[in-house]
Amino acid sequence: MRIAAALAVALLAASCSVAAVEPGAPAPGFRLQTFADGRQVSLADLRGKVVFVDFWASWCSPCRQSLPLYDKLRESYAAADFAVLAIGLDEDTADAKAFLAEHPVKYTTLQNPQGDVAKAFDLKGMPSSYLIDRDGIVRARHVGFEAKDIDALRKEIDGLLGKSAPAA
Repeated sequence: MRIAAALAVALLAASCSVAAVEPGAPAPGFRLQTFADGRQVSLADLRGKVVFVDFWASWCSPCRQSLPLYDKLRESYAAADFAVLAIGLDEDTADAKAFLAEHPVKYTTLQNPQGDVAKAFDLKGMPSSYLIDRDGIVRARHVGFEAKDIDALRKEIDGLLGKSAPAA
């Protein structure tokens, strides 16, 4: 099942005729349902904030490390105009919910079992994330994850927020 899901995301990315969303391009808009309570959340709802959009799945090994670290990152910017949206790509939402129960986070987690938002962003690997400025422009794209990536991400966020890095 996990191999099939990984293959599906790879094929989805490979078959997409849209150019990859690169820094400097507008972020594709989306409206998705949360895992927590089913409410609808739109990227447009967060205009005026710096937004970190992370694509994850229960079968993604690096996601087991990244989601909790992104939660700590979000917490360190709690007083800032900063938000994290994590978009789950599991076709079976039960798998995603089990993963979130095992790796709970306090930021907004969204369901995208159809993968259309991943296709709009033209994902090139898992996990993938995008840092979006207050005007909805992609300022950074990250493919893969290692714990050391958090320091670079902090610098990017600080630059977009126009402030010094918060204490870790």
